[in-house]
Amino acid sequence: MSKIVKVCVRVPSNRKDCLLAYAKGLREQDSEFVLRTPGWDAKIIHKIAKEKYGSLLGMFEKHGWTERGSDMMRFVQTRVKETYGSAEDFLRNHSE
Repeated sequence: MSKIVKVCVRVPSNRKDCLLAYAKGLREQDSEFVLRTPGWDAKIIHKIAKEKYGSLLGMFEKHGWTERGSDMMRFVQTRVKETYGSAEDFLRNHSE
């Protein structure tokens, strides 16, 4: 996965929008880029659970995690972190 870094530069005021559009285009070209807004980790975990395991229940069953029902929602991020290290590692592991 590409690492996204923040870059601060001085540009002519009439070129600011052009530079911002160029940077946005670069981010969009990176197919693995996920905008890291609050809740991004929960969103990506649930997306992968649905796409790769059919459901959150399927993911819990496949991993042998014991929680069921509403407990799955409360423990999914904990279980992902215990098993994969982080949501980022979970994403990386499932993007192959």
